[in-house]
Amino acid sequence: MKTKSILIGLILFISTSTFAQIGRTYSDGHGGRIFFPFGDISFADEVVSFKVGSPAPIKGYGNSRLALNIPDYSGDYKNKAEATSLGYGGELIVKFTDNILYDINGPDLFIFEIGPAIEPVDVYVSKDGIDWISVGRTGGGLSEIDIAEYVKKTDIFRYVKIADIKAKKDGNWPGADVDAIGAIGSSINFQLNSAVLFNFGESKLSADKTELYGIADKIKEINGLTIIEGYTDNIGSTDSNIKLSDDRANSIKIFFKDSCNISSKMIETCALGESNPVADNNTEEGRERNRRVEIVVFPSADTLRNNVEGVWKTTRGDMHIYRYGDVIAGWYKSDGGEILGELSDEHTIVGKWIENGARETCSENVNDRNHWGSLIIKFNEDFSEITMKWGYCSKEPTNGNWVGKRK
Repeated sequence: MKTKSILIGLILFISTSTFAQIGRTYSDGHGGRIFFPFGDISFADEVVSFKVGSPAPIKGYGNSRLALNIPDYSGDYKNKAEATSLGYGGELIVKFTDNILYDINGPDLFIFEIGPAIEPVDVYVSKDGIDWISVGRTGGGLSEIDIAEYVKKTDIFRYVKIADIKAKKDGNWPGADVDAIGAIGSSINFQLNSAVLFNFGESKLSADKTELYGIADKIKEINGLTIIEGYTDNIGSTDSNIKLSDDRANSIKIFFKDSCNISSKMIETCALGESNPVADNNTEEGRERNRRVEIVVFPSADTLRNNVEGVWKTTRGDMHIYRYGDVIAGWYKSDGGEILGELSDEHTIVGKWIENGARETCSENVNDRNHWGSLIIKFNEDFSEITMKWGYCSKEPTNGNWVGKRK
């Protein structure tokens, strides 16, 4: 499950341990694996609504919360509920809270539909859970969705709706059976309650800036565009709420620039006032939740040609390597392979390889698999070639027949 720390006033803050899980692959429930650059935070966190179809699934299999968080299907769907069965024509709406969905090159969404066959669903995305954009249909052996054709590159989405297409189905599990909904095109989203950052009706930051310093560290690690969104409740005029949310967003931008050495060119602010509430404005508790600041951090879109990032043609197939600060994550197709590690110097990655199968079985699991080992990747001077040494489990990486060139 995702690691979350609920701070004073319902602040949602991504802990260091969660951030360190960046970049891993997950079983798709049909023998393959899917890579998510942001790891465990990539998946839907909250059920907004569930309209079970007719006929409905048998008792226990219509639990909508089984479609949340990381995919954890074990293959025993006949004996225990491991996914949400939508029912014939059912509809499920979920929300991302610690991340957002946006368009990247290639597939952006993956619906983990389990069982003996992939049953199609219509897929929609929304910024506010009210206005929806149809982005296609899964099916034909594919559960991935590319939203590029339907949205702008600058759009960000927090809601996904999936609807069973009403094909003729019967049995105990009618409709699609969904284990998880993941955003491949994902960025980290921080939600902070304004009551902790500001006095009521003011835009001057309070004395305690601990959480902001922590977020600034994450921004510098990712080194990409940061968007600060200001929100209010519905008390007061629309114009005054827009101004207050704008002033608060800009106060945080100035703090990041002046106190955390983050370039203002990499920060954008957005004043949204009372729009897009996350709770009921008719209660004090709801209004307090709506008075918030959300900070979205995008990974850098630039792949540095003189750096470790990129795609490498290796003796085990193409290896995709991503870098987030000194954290390295990547994947290769051979046996569902992935790599996790850190830069020990400019030209060296030290970490682990993980696969579905190997000659030796380890006594401990890494990322839910017991076939893994140590790995050292060395880059030549101009980062055009790599050589890799590896070992099984915790053994020293002494095998060295793995090489590659940048594509």
